[in-house]
Amino acid sequence: MARAVLLLTLFLLGPPAVAAPPEGLSTRMTVDPVADGLRRYRRETDPVRRRALLRQLAPTGDPRVALALGEVLASGDFPFPEVSLLAEFYLPADKRGSTDAVWDWWRQNEADLRRRAKELP
Repeated sequence: MARAVLLLTLFLLGPPAVAAPPEGLSTRMTVDPVADGLRRYRRETDPVRRRALLRQLAPTGDPRVALALGEVLASGDFPFPEVSLLAEFYLPADKRGSTDAVWDWWRQNEADLRRRAKELP
């Protein structure tokens, strides 16, 4: 009788489950080109190369790039290329008239840009 109960229990449990990794597991690393570009920008010491890196990153519209451009603006150097990049890629079309408009936009949006940038990797 005990044998029958044991066999019946084994039959009802079914075959043992085998643990395996989920299907389609990727071993590739995720690359964030904006974060990589900003790292290169921060390490670069040559002003011409720094501007070139920002020029490559500006069209992404990424808030981290807007912060980098705004920080250059706030540094007091007033480099025209960075101001124009900020205006061209981040300001609304009707606000692109002057450097004052860029300053106003930066003051109004800096906190929001910082918040959005923190949410990104």
